[in-house]
Amino acid sequence: MKVHFLIVGIIIIAVLCSGCSEQSQTDTTNPVSTPTITQQNYVAGDIVAKTSTSTDTLWLILNYDSKTDKYERALVYKMSGNTWYRKDNKTELIERSVAEKLYPAKVSHVTSISSISIITPTMTSTSTKTSPPGPAPSISSITPNSGTTGYSVSITNLAGSSFQTGATVKLVGTDGTSVSASNVVVSQNTITCSFNLYDIKTGKYDIVITNPDGQSDILPQGFTVNDAGPLISTITPSQGMIGANIDLTIVGSGFKNPAKVTFTKGTEGLDCANTVTNTATQITCVLTIPQGTTIGGWDITVKNIEDQQNGTVSNKFTIINNTITSPTTTGTT
Repeated sequence: MKVHFLIVGIIIIAVLCSGCSEQSQTDTTNPVSTPTITQQNYVAGDIVAKTSTSTDTLWLILNYDSKTDKYERALVYKMSGNTWYRKDNKTELIERSVAEKLYPAKVSHVTSISSISIITPTMTSTSTKTSPPGPAPSISSITPNSGTTGYSVSITNLAGSSFQTGATVKLVGTDGTSVSASNVVVSQNTITCSFNLYDIKTGKYDIVITNPDGQSDILPQGFTVNDAGPLISTITPSQGMIGANIDLTIVGSGFKNPAKVTFTKGTEGLDCANTVTNTATQITCVLTIPQGTTIGGWDITVKNIEDQQNGTVSNKFTIINNTITSPTTTGTT
Protein backbone atom coordinates (compact mmCIF):
# COMPACT_ATOMS: atom_id res chain seq x y z
CA MET A 1 0.00 0.00 0.00
CA LYS A 2 2.82 2.41 0.87
CA VAL A 3 4.46 1.56 -2.42
CA HIS A 4 1.26 2.43 -4.22
CA PHE A 5 1.07 5.87 -2.60
CA LEU A 6 4.76 6.45 -3.36
CA ILE A 7 4.24 5.72 -7.06
CA VAL A 8 1.19 8.01 -7.21
CA GLY A 9 3.20 10.83 -5.55
CA ILE A 10 6.06 10.46 -8.02
CA ILE A 11 3.61 10.64 -10.93
CA ILE A 12 1.97 13.81 -9.51
CA ILE A 13 5.36 15.50 -9.01
CA ALA A 14 6.39 14.61 -12.60
CA VAL A 15 3.18 16.09 -14.01
CA LEU A 16 3.63 19.30 -12.03
CA CYS A 17 7.26 19.70 -13.16
CA SER A 18 6.25 19.12 -16.77
CA GLY A 19 3.60 21.83 -16.51
CA CYS A 20 6.05 24.29 -14.99
CA SER A 21 8.50 23.60 -17.80
CA GLU A 22 5.86 24.18 -20.49
CA GLN A 23 4.66 27.37 -18.78
CA SER A 24 8.21 28.61 -18.52
CA GLN A 25 8.79 27.92 -22.21
CA THR A 26 5.49 29.54 -23.15
CA ASP A 27 6.04 32.72 -21.13
CA THR A 28 9.69 33.25 -22.11
CA THR A 29 10.05 35.83 -24.93
CA ASN A 30 13.19 37.07 -26.60
CA PRO A 31 13.42 40.90 -26.69
CA VAL A 32 13.66 42.37 -30.21
CA SER A 33 16.67 44.66 -30.51
CA THR A 34 15.92 48.11 -31.91
CA PRO A 35 18.66 49.59 -34.04
CA THR A 36 20.13 52.80 -32.63
CA ILE A 37 19.51 55.78 -34.88
CA THR A 38 22.42 58.18 -34.70
CA GLN A 39 21.73 61.88 -34.97
CA GLN A 40 24.79 64.05 -35.39
CA ASN A 41 25.00 67.16 -33.22
CA TYR A 42 26.92 69.21 -35.78
CA VAL A 43 26.51 70.21 -39.42
CA ALA A 44 28.95 71.51 -42.01
CA GLY A 45 30.13 74.99 -41.06
CA ASP A 46 29.95 74.48 -37.29
CA ILE A 47 33.05 75.45 -35.30
CA VAL A 48 33.42 73.34 -32.14
CA ALA A 49 35.73 73.31 -29.12
CA LYS A 50 36.19 71.80 -25.68
CA THR A 51 34.35 74.70 -24.04
CA SER A 52 32.40 77.72 -25.24
CA THR A 53 35.28 79.98 -24.17
CA SER A 54 38.13 77.97 -25.72
CA THR A 55 40.67 80.02 -27.68
CA ASP A 56 42.69 77.12 -29.10
CA THR A 57 42.03 73.72 -30.71
CA LEU A 58 39.02 74.91 -32.65
CA TRP A 59 37.63 72.48 -35.23
CA LEU A 60 35.64 73.33 -38.36
CA ILE A 61 33.15 70.63 -39.32
CA LEU A 62 33.41 70.12 -43.08
CA ASN A 63 31.09 67.14 -43.56
CA TYR A 64 29.24 64.28 -41.85
CA ASP A 65 29.04 60.79 -43.43
CA SER A 66 26.07 58.88 -42.01
CA LYS A 67 27.30 55.60 -43.53
CA THR A 68 30.57 55.62 -41.59
CA ASP A 69 29.22 57.81 -38.75
CA LYS A 70 32.26 60.05 -39.03
CA TYR A 71 32.92 63.77 -39.26
CA GLU A 72 35.44 65.37 -41.60
CA ARG A 73 37.07 68.29 -39.78
CA ALA A 74 39.91 70.82 -40.03
CA LEU A 75 41.70 73.07 -37.57
CA VAL A 76 40.72 76.76 -37.72
CA TYR A 77 41.99 79.88 -36.00
CA LYS A 78 40.16 83.03 -34.99
CA MET A 79 41.10 86.58 -35.87
CA SER A 80 39.47 89.86 -34.86
CA GLY A 81 35.70 89.96 -35.07
CA ASN A 82 34.03 86.74 -36.15
CA THR A 83 36.50 85.89 -38.92
CA TRP A 84 38.45 82.66 -39.26
CA TYR A 85 41.35 81.23 -41.21
CA ARG A 86 43.16 77.92 -41.74
CA LYS A 87 46.92 77.40 -41.82
CA ASP A 88 46.72 74.56 -44.36
CA ASN A 89 44.23 72.45 -46.29
CA LYS A 90 44.64 69.33 -44.17
CA THR A 91 41.51 67.50 -43.00
CA GLU A 92 40.88 64.38 -40.94
CA LEU A 93 38.08 61.91 -40.19
CA ILE A 94 36.93 61.20 -36.64
CA GLU A 95 34.19 59.05 -35.13
CA ARG A 96 31.09 61.12 -34.43
CA SER A 97 30.77 59.94 -30.82
CA VAL A 98 34.41 60.68 -30.09
CA ALA A 99 34.30 64.16 -31.62
CA GLU A 100 31.11 65.12 -29.79
CA LYS A 101 32.47 63.82 -26.50
CA LEU A 102 35.86 65.57 -26.72
CA TYR A 103 34.53 68.79 -28.30
CA PRO A 104 30.98 69.25 -27.02
CA ALA A 105 30.75 73.06 -27.40
CA LYS A 106 29.62 74.77 -30.60
CA VAL A 107 31.26 78.21 -30.56
CA SER A 108 30.31 79.56 -34.00
CA HIS A 109 29.01 78.75 -37.48
CA VAL A 110 30.09 79.91 -40.95
CA THR A 111 27.64 79.86 -43.84
CA SER A 112 30.36 79.45 -46.47
CA ILE A 113 33.29 77.11 -45.75
CA SER A 114 35.06 78.34 -48.91
CA SER A 115 35.14 81.87 -47.46
CA ILE A 116 37.72 80.74 -44.86
CA SER A 117 41.09 81.57 -46.39
CA ILE A 118 44.19 79.43 -45.96
CA ILE A 119 46.99 81.62 -44.62
CA THR A 120 50.47 80.46 -43.68
CA PRO A 121 51.80 82.83 -41.00
CA THR A 122 55.24 84.30 -41.56
CA MET A 123 57.73 82.39 -39.44
CA THR A 124 60.18 84.51 -37.48
CA SER A 125 63.53 83.43 -36.15
CA THR A 126 63.72 82.64 -32.47
CA SER A 127 66.37 83.70 -30.03
CA THR A 128 67.31 82.62 -26.56
CA LYS A 129 65.55 85.67 -25.18
CA THR A 130 61.94 86.18 -26.24
CA SER A 131 59.32 88.74 -25.37
CA PRO A 132 55.56 88.17 -25.29
CA PRO A 133 53.79 89.00 -28.57
CA GLY A 134 51.98 92.30 -28.89
CA PRO A 135 48.34 92.70 -29.87
CA ALA A 136 47.26 91.25 -33.20
CA PRO A 137 46.74 93.66 -36.11
CA SER A 138 43.23 94.82 -36.87
CA ILE A 139 42.04 96.18 -40.25
CA SER A 140 39.13 98.65 -40.37
CA SER A 141 39.13 100.04 -43.94
CA ILE A 142 41.09 100.52 -47.15
CA THR A 143 41.23 103.55 -49.47
CA PRO A 144 40.78 103.17 -52.38
CA ASN A 145 38.90 99.89 -52.11
CA SER A 146 39.05 98.97 -55.80
CA GLY A 147 41.39 98.88 -58.77
CA THR A 148 41.42 97.96 -62.45
CA THR A 149 42.90 94.79 -63.87
CA GLY A 150 45.92 95.54 -66.03
CA TYR A 151 46.97 98.54 -63.95
CA SER A 152 48.63 99.28 -60.62
CA VAL A 153 46.84 100.98 -57.74
CA SER A 154 48.27 103.02 -54.88
CA ILE A 155 46.65 102.43 -51.47
CA THR A 156 46.70 105.75 -49.63
CA ASN A 157 45.15 104.61 -46.35
CA LEU A 158 44.94 101.04 -45.11
CA ALA A 159 43.56 101.90 -41.69
CA GLY A 160 43.45 99.89 -38.47
CA SER A 161 45.56 99.33 -35.39
CA SER A 162 48.57 97.43 -34.00
CA PHE A 163 50.46 97.37 -37.31
CA GLN A 164 54.17 96.57 -36.85
CA THR A 165 57.13 97.71 -38.90
CA GLY A 166 57.88 95.00 -41.42
CA ALA A 167 54.23 93.93 -41.79
CA THR A 168 53.26 92.36 -45.12
CA VAL A 169 50.08 93.11 -47.07
CA LYS A 170 48.37 90.75 -49.51
CA LEU A 171 45.24 90.46 -51.63
CA VAL A 172 43.89 86.89 -51.47
CA GLY A 173 41.16 85.62 -53.82
CA THR A 174 38.63 82.88 -53.22
CA ASP A 175 40.60 80.64 -55.61
CA GLY A 176 43.80 81.10 -53.61
CA THR A 177 45.28 83.73 -55.94
CA SER A 178 47.38 86.21 -53.99
CA VAL A 179 49.14 89.48 -54.78
CA SER A 180 51.75 90.92 -52.43
CA ALA A 181 51.93 94.67 -51.97
CA SER A 182 55.04 96.68 -52.79
CA ASN A 183 56.33 100.00 -51.42
CA VAL A 184 54.82 99.14 -48.02
CA VAL A 185 55.15 101.97 -45.47
CA VAL A 186 53.86 101.09 -41.99
CA SER A 187 52.83 103.19 -39.02
CA GLN A 188 50.92 101.89 -36.01
CA ASN A 189 47.47 102.73 -37.41
CA THR A 190 48.07 103.27 -41.14
CA ILE A 191 49.72 101.48 -44.05
CA THR A 192 50.37 102.83 -47.54
CA CYS A 193 51.36 100.49 -50.35
CA SER A 194 50.87 99.58 -54.01
CA PHE A 195 49.35 96.59 -55.79
CA ASN A 196 50.31 95.47 -59.29
CA LEU A 197 47.08 94.22 -60.89
CA TYR A 198 48.54 93.41 -64.31
CA ASP A 199 47.85 89.67 -64.23
CA ILE A 200 45.03 89.43 -61.70
CA LYS A 201 41.45 88.33 -62.31
CA THR A 202 38.46 90.54 -61.65
CA GLY A 203 36.41 89.94 -58.49
CA LYS A 204 36.45 90.36 -54.71
CA TYR A 205 39.63 89.89 -52.68
CA ASP A 206 40.43 89.57 -48.97
CA ILE A 207 43.00 91.96 -47.53
CA VAL A 208 45.50 90.18 -45.28
CA ILE A 209 48.02 91.93 -43.03
CA THR A 210 50.64 89.83 -41.24
CA ASN A 211 52.91 91.31 -38.58
CA PRO A 212 56.50 90.06 -38.21
CA ASP A 213 55.43 88.11 -35.09
CA GLY A 214 53.14 85.97 -37.26
CA GLN A 215 49.82 87.48 -36.11
CA SER A 216 47.42 88.33 -38.91
CA ASP A 217 44.09 89.93 -39.65
CA ILE A 218 41.75 89.75 -42.65
CA LEU A 219 39.29 92.26 -44.08
CA PRO A 220 37.03 89.83 -45.96
CA GLN A 221 36.34 90.85 -49.58
CA GLY A 222 37.57 94.34 -48.78
CA PHE A 223 39.02 95.03 -52.22
CA THR A 224 37.47 94.75 -55.70
CA VAL A 225 39.35 94.30 -58.96
CA ASN A 226 37.30 95.68 -61.87
CA ASP A 227 37.48 95.19 -65.61
CA ALA A 228 39.44 97.81 -67.51
CA GLY A 229 37.15 100.52 -68.88
CA PRO A 230 36.93 101.49 -72.55
CA LEU A 231 40.08 102.98 -74.06
CA ILE A 232 39.81 104.96 -77.32
CA SER A 233 42.79 104.94 -79.67
CA THR A 234 41.56 106.29 -83.04
CA ILE A 235 38.40 107.43 -84.79
CA THR A 236 37.88 107.31 -88.55
CA PRO A 237 37.12 109.75 -90.04
CA SER A 238 38.48 112.23 -87.52
CA GLN A 239 36.35 115.16 -88.68
CA GLY A 240 32.88 115.88 -89.98
CA MET A 241 30.94 118.73 -91.57
CA ILE A 242 27.89 120.45 -90.11
CA GLY A 243 24.71 119.00 -91.64
CA ALA A 244 26.33 115.66 -92.53
CA ASN A 245 25.62 112.06 -91.49
CA ILE A 246 28.96 110.34 -90.91
CA ASP A 247 29.75 106.62 -90.60
CA LEU A 248 32.38 106.34 -87.87
CA THR A 249 34.75 103.56 -86.83
CA ILE A 250 36.21 103.77 -83.31
CA VAL A 251 39.22 101.59 -82.45
CA GLY A 252 40.47 100.94 -78.91
CA SER A 253 40.03 98.31 -76.19
CA GLY A 254 37.66 97.23 -73.43
CA PHE A 255 34.51 97.79 -75.49
CA LYS A 256 31.42 95.80 -74.48
CA ASN A 257 28.03 95.26 -76.04
CA PRO A 258 25.88 97.29 -75.68
CA ALA A 259 27.83 100.53 -75.68
CA LYS A 260 26.97 104.22 -76.07
CA VAL A 261 29.08 106.76 -77.95
CA THR A 262 28.71 110.47 -77.25
CA PHE A 263 30.48 113.63 -78.45
CA THR A 264 30.75 116.66 -76.15
CA LYS A 265 32.05 120.21 -76.35
CA GLY A 266 31.39 122.26 -73.24
CA THR A 267 27.66 121.93 -72.54
CA GLU A 268 26.81 120.66 -76.03
CA GLY A 269 26.37 116.96 -76.72
CA LEU A 270 25.73 114.67 -79.68
CA ASP A 271 24.84 110.96 -79.49
CA CYS A 272 25.90 108.42 -82.08
CA ALA A 273 23.13 106.33 -83.63
CA ASN A 274 23.16 102.70 -84.82
CA THR A 275 26.01 101.90 -82.41
CA VAL A 276 27.39 98.38 -82.86
CA THR A 277 30.18 96.81 -80.78
CA ASN A 278 31.78 94.55 -83.37
CA THR A 279 34.59 93.37 -81.08
CA ALA A 280 36.21 94.43 -77.82
CA THR A 281 38.45 96.67 -79.95
CA GLN A 282 36.04 98.16 -82.52
CA ILE A 283 32.76 100.10 -82.52
CA THR A 284 30.87 101.48 -85.52
CA CYS A 285 28.13 104.14 -85.38
CA VAL A 286 26.53 107.01 -87.30
CA LEU A 287 26.94 110.64 -86.20
CA THR A 288 24.49 113.30 -87.37
CA ILE A 289 25.80 116.86 -87.04
CA PRO A 290 22.89 119.32 -87.04
CA GLN A 291 23.00 122.92 -88.15
CA GLY A 292 24.14 125.34 -85.47
CA THR A 293 26.63 122.88 -83.95
CA THR A 294 29.78 124.53 -82.61
CA ILE A 295 32.81 123.95 -84.81
CA GLY A 296 36.16 122.84 -83.39
CA GLY A 297 37.54 119.89 -81.42
CA TRP A 298 35.08 117.61 -79.60
CA ASP A 299 35.61 114.99 -76.90
CA ILE A 300 34.53 111.38 -77.51
CA THR A 301 33.19 109.09 -74.76
CA VAL A 302 32.48 105.35 -74.99
CA LYS A 303 30.32 103.99 -72.16
CA ASN A 304 29.79 100.28 -71.52
CA ILE A 305 26.14 100.00 -70.48
CA GLU A 306 26.53 96.80 -68.45
CA ASP A 307 29.17 97.97 -65.97
CA GLN A 308 28.75 101.74 -66.47
CA GLN A 309 32.46 102.19 -67.17
CA ASN A 310 33.51 105.12 -69.33
CA GLY A 311 36.45 105.92 -71.54
CA THR A 312 36.96 109.47 -72.81
CA VAL A 313 39.48 111.06 -75.17
CA SER A 314 39.74 114.85 -75.61
CA ASN A 315 39.63 116.81 -78.90
CA LYS A 316 39.74 113.62 -80.96
CA PHE A 317 37.03 114.66 -83.43
CA THR A 318 36.77 117.99 -85.29
CA ILE A 319 33.52 119.52 -86.57
CA ILE A 320 33.99 121.91 -89.46
CA ASN A 321 31.71 124.47 -91.08
CA ASN A 322 29.93 123.30 -94.20
CA THR A 323 31.17 126.39 -96.03
CA ILE A 324 34.79 125.19 -95.67
CA THR A 325 35.87 123.05 -98.62
CA SER A 326 39.52 122.56 -97.75
CA PRO A 327 41.85 123.06 -94.79
CA THR A 328 43.26 126.54 -94.44
CA THR A 329 46.55 127.63 -92.99
CA THR A 330 45.21 130.86 -91.55
CA GLY A 331 44.06 131.01 -87.96
CA THR A 332 40.43 131.58 -86.98
CA THR A 333 39.38 134.91 -85.53
